Amino acid sequence: MKKVGVVFGLLLMTLAVAACNTTNETSSQGETGTTDDKQGSASDDDAVKNDDESNDSDNEAEEQEYTEEEVTGDFLIYGEWLEGTDLVLYFTRTTDEMTREERFHQSLMESDPSQRELFSDTTKFEVDGKAANLYFDENDDLSMASTESSQFWEVLNEIGFRYGIEEFNLFNQDGERGLALAENHWEEPVKIEEEPNRGYYVMSPEESERGEYTYISGAVAEEEIYADDGELFDFGQTVEAMTTVKTDEDTYHSGIYDGLEIEEAMIDGNQAIVKYHIDDGVEASQQEREDFEQVLQLAALDFQVEALQLVNETDQVISTYPLLDETDDNNNTVADNDSQSEDQSGKKEQEELTEEDATGIAFDYVDEHEDYDREDVKAMVDRDEDGKFIVRIFVYSGGEDDTQMMNTIGWYQVDKETGEITERDL
Repeated sequence: MKKVGVVFGLLLMTLAVAACNTTNETSSQGETGTTDDKQGSASDDDAVKNDDESNDSDNEAEEQEYTEEEVTGDFLIYGEWLEGTDLVLYFTRTTDEMTREERFHQSLMESDPSQRELFSDTTKFEVDGKAANLYFDENDDLSMASTESSQFWEVLNEIGFRYGIEEFNLFNQDGERGLALAENHWEEPVKIEEEPNRGYYVMSPEESERGEYTYISGAVAEEEIYADDGELFDFGQTVEAMTTVKTDEDTYHSGIYDGLEIEEAMIDGNQAIVKYHIDDGVEASQQEREDFEQVLQLAALDFQVEALQLVNETDQVISTYPLLDETDDNNNTVADNDSQSEDQSGKKEQEELTEEDATGIAFDYVDEHEDYDREDVKAMVDRDEDGKFIVRIFVYSGGEDDTQMMNTIGWYQVDKETGEITERDL
């Protein structure tokens, strides 16, 4: 009986030890599991963080991959008459250093439809902000036939508008209004009246007198330029319309060549933006690329923007084409004004009349208006007033042996700056 009790006690102790071991293993496994969970969570967080950093890095790399360039040179536009009735445009960029005033004047001279080449015959031509001033010699023959006159005004309006001109003034050689030109007297500024238009298309050299590629407007080509609401297309609609032509004739075609896809076109502030890509395997010719760039520049000019930005999403190149930015012209104008001011100041100091000049002017005046022998006439500056010389013209009377008497013919004042002479009663 005693042995049975001992055996029973040993059995209980064995079971207790086994239970303790099981508890310890469970506890150990629980702790190990918790640690593993924490390590796994931390690892996942690190992976997410690394992915975010990688994405940010990729985005930055994408932004940095675009190359930006500004196209050099300023544009020139020439007009040409298609079959004597429709105006088409030639567009290029010049590497010559020219102001907007010089470029506009050259464009008018190259496009002049008048037989007497009136745009070349101006005595003075100037651009002042958004106004152009044309000076003509009123003694010249400034008449024009009806068709000639119509084309003259159309060139002035259409080309002037594309240089940012809003009005022009016609003066005679002395800067006075009332000039008689083309059967009218022009007393007031003349507002630019451009033809409503949207879009441009490419004319082949065979259609041009120059034998060069020219561009016909959507209005002249009778392509669609109005939306359903009766308003002119916006820029996006304009570019979309320019991708196709509605005629089957070969006289003109789209400047947006096959394989070039427009993604977006819009006006942002004072800038027109066109984003596009080129399909794989498409190799455009140099002429196709130039036509594409030039029809879009002309289209942008109709919206009077300062620049056109072409974004090539395929090559990741952003090209900016300056258009109507007047900053350089303003700087040149200020510099010219300063230079003219200095020149005029120096000229005033150098050219202000002397007493000898004044007496010479008086002699010439009397010789022309009075009946005296010049050899007998004498002159002297009596006094110097503010800005004027007072000159006395006289002759001596009496014989050689008699007392000589001074007989005054007249008194004259001579302006020191202008040399203008007027009679004066004293």
